[in-house]
Amino acid sequence: DLTAFWELQTLDRADLKVPIHPGVIPRRLRDLEDSRDLFARIHRADIVVHHPYESFGASVTELIRQASIDPSVLAIKMTLYRTSGDSPIVDALIGAAERGKQVAVLVELKARFDEANNISWSRQMERAGVHVVYGFMDLKTHCKLAMVVRLEGAKVRRYVHLGTGNYNPATARLYTDMALFTSSKVFA
Repeated sequence: DLTAFWELQTLDRADLKVPIHPGVIPRRLRDLEDSRDLFARIHRADIVVHHPYESFGASVTELIRQASIDPSVLAIKMTLYRTSGDSPIVDALIGAAERGKQVAVLVELKARFDEANNISWSRQMERAGVHVVYGFMDLKTHCKLAMVVRLEGAKVRRYVHLGTGNYNPATARLYTDMALFTSSKVFA
């Protein structure tokens, strides 16, 4: 049972650990005239990020944060397999629901070692008005996917995040994952 090795990470022994460096903010996310509008950047061109080398917070978390406060966003829909206990993503989803946005989340309860956490923050989201759907008993839902539905003028546009990593800011600093941000009709 190699899971006991995770306990070593909790030891206060920096001399035994590889230093974790914060991911950089990719130029395509910071050097545009519309640097505050992630939706404009995704609409202009698909964006691919590589975690942990490129910032999870400036890409994935920022997409959900902006969606939660943007008055043009009608809905946020996503799957949550695993996230952290103090997740800014869960906080953003709760805030979005409280602002009247339609928020729907499929939660996987069979996320090994995180079942109790998933139930806890699922209940928090339900109390805030998030529509929570639970995974199937005999089928593991392991996808990492979010869709933001946004009204732009008279058109509805969908923005999609599709990633290999969990919506967990802590593990995003450890695991190597890829993520695609797109508004392509192929995905949306």
